Amino acid sequence: MVHDGGPPRRARVAVLAAMILLSCARSAGAYCRTTTCPLPPSFSPSEEMCAPTDFASYCAMLATPVTPLPLWWRNACVSYDLQQDVAAQFPTASALAAKCFAKWTTTTCGAAGKVSIDVSDLGPVACDEVHYNSDQGNQHVIIFHTDVWPYSDSNNTLGLTTVTFDPYTGEIYDADMEINATVSLAVSDPVPATGYDLESILTHEAGHFLGLAHSADIDATMYAQYEPGSVTKRTLTNDDLGGICSIYLPDATRAIETIDGGVAVPSVIAAGPCDPTPRHGFQSACTSAQGRGCSMAAARPSSFWGWGSSLLAFGAPLLRRRSERKRRGRRGRE
Repeated sequence: MVHDGGPPRRARVAVLAAMILLSCARSAGAYCRTTTCPLPPSFSPSEEMCAPTDFASYCAMLATPVTPLPLWWRNACVSYDLQQDVAAQFPTASALAAKCFAKWTTTTCGAAGKVSIDVSDLGPVACDEVHYNSDQGNQHVIIFHTDVWPYSDSNNTLGLTTVTFDPYTGEIYDADMEINATVSLAVSDPVPATGYDLESILTHEAGHFLGLAHSADIDATMYAQYEPGSVTKRTLTNDDLGGICSIYLPDATRAIETIDGGVAVPSVIAAGPCDPTPRHGFQSACTSAQGRGCSMAAARPSSFWGWGSSLLAFGAPLLRRRSERKRRGRRGRE
């Protein structure tokens, strides 16, 4: 989210695909799914396209080539954790985060039933970094930056979600959320005309956490920009609902894509168990990975990537078309 407002591969969150697959053209809806390939910096999604017509070719020409695949969580239940210092500064943050995630996980997809994913809070953690261990426990942390927003490339960014994933399947391994608390965050009503509604920001970032990218629908919660004083992003639109229903199908499957002969084709896979434990176990501290956790690896089972997506506030013209930017990436053991 921008207040005006990437591998594992690691991404800071990004693109929405149509229906169950990543597609350049869509029949309906402006929602998009985050994919294993970052969008070109100059591209913004439209109601017809989540990615450029030559996106697959663009991704194949990157320094580390990748076939664009939509992202998804395997398990029926995943978790998040507020960094332990947040409660003292924002006492209502825990309840508010639960409320914002629930907006997505209680979505009903017509007569088919509820989406097949749930999210739970495992409690406060000591880790205050965007972090993923390939050989130790992890946590999906929500961090509030109260002193300095650490990213000079987006001083209008309100929130940033970084997702770690397998570039060969699109399965999400880890997600961390950062909130820009150096701006005037509003935690109760009414929201001042110059304030930034925390509920709106958390709801938008929760969408990124679950695999959605920015929408072309200006009214959608997943639209890339936020108007100060507004509370409209608190409420999911039909476009947002269509997006989450396109990933976590009510029949307990995930709509994914698989690579067949070098080409991505639509598929589905059964959801995993309802186990919110992070990959490699849960731990409160963000201990550095050990051994060869960050070493180069060519074998498919041992690769991961990531990058992230942000919410911007209105007032940053240059960033409006650059809200999905790769922050950093690495390749190593999962």
